[in-house]
Amino acid sequence: MKFRLLAALLVLMCCALMSCKTVEPRNSVLKDMQEWATPEPLQRLSPAHEQPRAKSAMVQWVEEYLKHEYQVVDQRFVLTAPGETNGAAIGSRARQHVTQNLGGSMKVDGWYGDDGYRIFLWSFGNSAPRYVAFVWTNDFLPDTSERTLIGYFELVPSAKN
Repeated sequence: MKFRLLAALLVLMCCALMSCKTVEPRNSVLKDMQEWATPEPLQRLSPAHEQPRAKSAMVQWVEEYLKHEYQVVDQRFVLTAPGETNGAAIGSRARQHVTQNLGGSMKVDGWYGDDGYRIFLWSFGNSAPRYVAFVWTNDFLPDTSERTLIGYFELVPSAKN
């Protein structure tokens, strides 16, 4: 009797753990924004182990560009299709999603910056505003068949604010 109970409990735990892999993250804002602006298969979600230095550099640049007034708390990266140079269209789709679907308003438009990146930052929500950013590299990443990196970020005001 005890063995059957233990076996049934073990099976239930395994089923619960296996189903956890398919549960959407609590915060799907970045996922929704990414799917709207850079749908697969032409653009593809970049796994965590891919281009770690480029991703880290982008996060660092975002926080520095925003004068450390915000810090990145969530991130999602996409590699564009090979040779994709129409970042304006991708940025436009991101803007459309945030303004139309989330009710966001533009806070920073650094699209024409001299740095190696371009950025949009929006805020949305009334009582507790949230912040999301779209960032794109100006140049192709090395060893990627002419792909650029796009970052989707959720930010919070830094502790110094």
